[in-house]
Amino acid sequence: MTSDLIGRRGSPAQDFLTSTETTRVFTRAQQFQYVALVILWVFVSGFFWLWWLQPRHIGSPVLYTLVSVSLFYGLTVLPSIYLFYLGYMRKPVPVSIHDVPPGTVGKVAVITLTVPGSESLSIVRRQLEAMSNIRYPHDSWILVDKEPSPAIEQMARELGISYFCRHDDQVWGPSGVAAWNRTVPPFQTKTKAGNVNAWLDRYGDQYTHFTQLDIDHIPVPDYLDRVLGYFRNRRVAWVQAPSVYGNHEHWTARGSLEQELVLQGPLQTGFFGFCRTPFIIGSHCTYDMAAIRGIGGFQPTRAEDHLDTVVLAAEGYEGVFLPEVIATGDGPETFSTYCAQQFAWAYSMIQVLFSFTPRLIRKYSPRQALQFLFVQTWYAAWSLTTLLLFVAPLISLAADSPISRAGFVDFFAHSLPAAFTATGVWLWSRQWQLPKGPGLTWRGVVLHISRWVTVLSAFIQVILRVKKPYMITVKGMSGTGVPKFGLAQLAPYFLLVLVSLAACWSFLLRVGSSPNQGMMFFALQGALFFGMLIAVVVTQDFRSLRDSGLAWGHAVKERRAPLTIAGVFLVLFLATSVAASGPIWQAITSA
Repeated sequence: MTSDLIGRRGSPAQDFLTSTETTRVFTRAQQFQYVALVILWVFVSGFFWLWWLQPRHIGSPVLYTLVSVSLFYGLTVLPSIYLFYLGYMRKPVPVSIHDVPPGTVGKVAVITLTVPGSESLSIVRRQLEAMSNIRYPHDSWILVDKEPSPAIEQMARELGISYFCRHDDQVWGPSGVAAWNRTVPPFQTKTKAGNVNAWLDRYGDQYTHFTQLDIDHIPVPDYLDRVLGYFRNRRVAWVQAPSVYGNHEHWTARGSLEQELVLQGPLQTGFFGFCRTPFIIGSHCTYDMAAIRGIGGFQPTRAEDHLDTVVLAAEGYEGVFLPEVIATGDGPETFSTYCAQQFAWAYSMIQVLFSFTPRLIRKYSPRQALQFLFVQTWYAAWSLTTLLLFVAPLISLAADSPISRAGFVDFFAHSLPAAFTATGVWLWSRQWQLPKGPGLTWRGVVLHISRWVTVLSAFIQVILRVKKPYMITVKGMSGTGVPKFGLAQLAPYFLLVLVSLAACWSFLLRVGSSPNQGMMFFALQGALFFGMLIAVVVTQDFRSLRDSGLAWGHAVKERRAPLTIAGVFLVLFLATSVAASGPIWQAITSA
């Protein structure tokens, strides 16, 4: 079987029917509030930096510079960019599929993917039933990877769903299977992109548009009616809607949802308004078939959705972001699954930044280039600046060298207005965050604390060119019996707590007292954050054992090691805090 995906490059149709009509998100009152927030933000940011950058505040030039750069990115750049995109938020004017000129949208497919053994059959059935309930006329497909599954094939047949497996040599023959399972793209084995591209190669010419759904993302019955109308603009190659989770009984899934509130609402709406290039989120999206085949199919990274976005944009295509929840999925059910998912996303996004963006950036408009560089550098820049803010106080204590000669009270008096204003902007924008119900809780905060360590690991491994296999997020496969607790997943956070406490004790025993003793406050703050993370992971795991019916004594026995370690860390933290409290208080009051 030969492929027209390899080497084929398309271009947008030349006779555009219309452009995508949009409306402003802000009411007149909200526009006034936005302008007031921008003015306030400029004032509080300037208030801090005009004070902080005074030469008399410089301590160690190296540490002061590193901390200043990190503060600038985290305290100023990120909130400023968020505020910027809030101002560009636009919504597409709804377009009924019945208003689309004949021939614009032909035959439509809805596809979902599964890897036998990675999702339970109940999750597969749930999705197949949901696909068959989509009202707009379409063909439903399930794409099975790794190996044929007679159970899934039988289930699909019962529900009227078409079945495709690129590994089935009884159907395609050995040569066909070999053609669709290669070590390189576009049919790379053991990858989502390779699986989709095999289906595109075999059946893509039968359809003008298709929707791809992850196996856990359940569409509403009128999903296609809500998205297909936007393809009347021939420049539109994809229509994206928010990717949200519904399994809130798992604290990690709920926390992941909270982390995505701004992306799935204000940022995506702002990206659409700014340059008509909202990002494709691979959990569910609808595509123009000719456009996808024109770029060679789904792109060859774990972040194939983001790379699809930037490659389509380089070819002159646009996207639409529909700010409505029309599909709901399942988030990571455990902390280890969450960390694996975050690692995979960060690793692939950083790969895109280093391997693809340099050769594509010249094809973007200035607005697209600004947007892509911001998003693609976020993982690396955020993790590195957070690392610097964590280690700078520890280095300061070890060398007894001050980062800054500014006083504690002055620092907080000048920095807190900016922090409070940024928080106020987030709260004000809550009305556009999606989904509407959940807000930010301890779950999202704890996972945010954990994420930068995982992202930093991904950044380092990309730099060192460590090869990672395609990683699948397992869904609905918790099984029976008592699950094991992986202490290894918490090892980096244990180490960070120990390093922070050791820096305090080293200073207390070696130096005892100096103008730099206030840095122990920030060292203890870092230890507290990671200690809180450890405590939450351990206690939530223990709670899940109790909820499963395990007796209290048996649960304690099963989790003796993590509970003991968490207790030891608590004692160490309290002892260090007591020992350091006097010098810290002296540093605060003498400022």
